[in-house]
Amino acid sequence: MNKNGIIKLCNSVAECQISLWGGNLLSYRPRKEEHDIFWLGDLNKFDNIQAIRGGIPVCWPRFAEEELNNHLPRHGFARLSMWNLQNVSVDDRQIEAEMSLSPEAQYNLNLSARVLIKITDKLEYTLETTNNGDTPLNFSEALHAYFNVSSVDNVEIKGLAGHRYKNSLTQSYATQEEDLNIIGEVDRIFLEQTQPLEIIDKGYNRVIKIEKNGSDTTVVWNPNKDLAEMSPNQYKQFVCIEPSNVGESAIVLPPHHTHKLTTTISIDKL
Repeated sequence: MNKNGIIKLCNSVAECQISLWGGNLLSYRPRKEEHDIFWLGDLNKFDNIQAIRGGIPVCWPRFAEEELNNHLPRHGFARLSMWNLQNVSVDDRQIEAEMSLSPEAQYNLNLSARVLIKITDKLEYTLETTNNGDTPLNFSEALHAYFNVSSVDNVEIKGLAGHRYKNSLTQSYATQEEDLNIIGEVDRIFLEQTQPLEIIDKGYNRVIKIEKNGSDTTVVWNPNKDLAEMSPNQYKQFVCIEPSNVGESAIVLPPHHTHKLTTTISIDKL
């Protein structure tokens, strides 16, 4: 672990980097892959003050600027907190890591979170939320995954055709009629979306398959411009596909219950 709380793990199957700041899986590259599965902004400061742009930031227990839990920072505080490392294990065939987070007293929430990362021939990433109180608690969540692509011009996202979505840019609703191409700024919340998705990337000659459990919405986002953490034109090298429970699909968690949101990511060649 380096001074910024970044852990590098590797074996004969894959290599990865995990940041305790934000509970963020920064990178994941199977040994057979030339390119990382996740994108990371070139100009991130890694100062343990600002959120890290890239990898899988944890948006919890608030998504974006939703009214729910609006006393919390945008996207919640998980990505702006130092997580506690609970366990790491590495052998020839498997990498596992576990991190935990309890809210600071100022947030007055009886929720706690765990992130479980398991890497074999695929990646399993789980966010667990536990209600430690005696009354139901509401929260929203997203695994804000930045997938590394050769260029947004080269990719097609399969599995969304026929799904209704909310366009967060216009606050309007529509139905996705066919497979999704990233043209211009895209910020959509796909409703009642539980099926696997595929990122078809002709430039990298690969398919990224994204499965999920415990999630009723999927967010797809690309800003069509460079943001503060990006080098010139770096926005063209990622697409965010986010297993989530946001908006009307926010979770109502009974006392002393745990909710699990899991995404499983695997790679194939075209």
